[in-house]
Amino acid sequence: MPRDEHRERATTLTPLPEHGHGGRTRAIQRTLLGVLALNVLVGGAKLGYGLLTGSLAMTADGVNSLMDGASNVVGLVAIAVASRPPDPNHPYGHRRFETLTSLAIALFMLLALQEILQSAWHRWQTGAAPTVTALSFAVMLGTLVINLFVAAWERRAGHRLRSSILLADARHTATDVFVTLSVIGGLVAIRLGLPEADLVIALLIALVIAWGAWTIIRDAALSLSDVAPVPAPEIARAARAVPGVEGVHNIRSRGGEGLIWVDMHIQVDPTLRVDEAHDIASDVAARVEQALGEPTDVTVHVEPANPRHLRPTRGYQPDELARVHQQRDRATGS
Repeated sequence: MPRDEHRERATTLTPLPEHGHGGRTRAIQRTLLGVLALNVLVGGAKLGYGLLTGSLAMTADGVNSLMDGASNVVGLVAIAVASRPPDPNHPYGHRRFETLTSLAIALFMLLALQEILQSAWHRWQTGAAPTVTALSFAVMLGTLVINLFVAAWERRAGHRLRSSILLADARHTATDVFVTLSVIGGLVAIRLGLPEADLVIALLIALVIAWGAWTIIRDAALSLSDVAPVPAPEIARAARAVPGVEGVHNIRSRGGEGLIWVDMHIQVDPTLRVDEAHDIASDVAARVEQALGEPTDVTVHVEPANPRHLRPTRGYQPDELARVHQQRDRATGS
């Protein structure tokens, strides 16, 4: 029988921000609760006054902000699920639920888009003109300041906590800043005698929302399809910097914000003892995590440094696999 190749697994994990996984979850939840309260305040102000004055642009902006609030509620529910520890059925944990929730945020954005387009079509048919007052400008300027604060706050928290849901929601909130600026511009145009500006601005808001939804869907698809978050050459450079490593290949990575999984093959001196090879594998895991700068689970497969294993890539082509089975059958006499 062929001898089994030796496999070493070396893992090193850096504690997550906010003093561990539980602290990270609570920090994300606090952020989402704060953003939820501000979104409800902003959305209610814009929607209420937009309906009162007949401004389609203000109403659309208010609906958009309330959709933000609804997505915050979904986010809070998803975070509670994503924070569960790994179990036998989910050995990699439940972090994918955060990514799935970002898709729910995109869905809310698309629902808001539909509402805005329907209202715009109705305005086009009726030709009604909105009423613009000084209070209209006060409401929009006040909500603009709040949107700027929320976008910056959520983006900083998302990067600090490495949370895909906070970063996705921050992108969504950032679109509100430009939306609000366009609404203010539309109010100015209406005061100057251009009531059509309200309809045009509403359609521009629809385009901004559509683009924001697309970027969230795109990023979530990349994460769920396990696109490599780190270029293989970057990992190889870190591994080769460890004394005793004579070759590196078959590098793979997956994951994203918060935790990255890496596995690779390294080649070492065939005469080393098992414990010496294990020490090199542990050093490689630590060096890779240090190079990536975030929590990383590194699995290292140790191989002897000979011509068979020092090839750049060890592929498993069907014809090669067939030869292996034939050799195994001959060795076992079957």
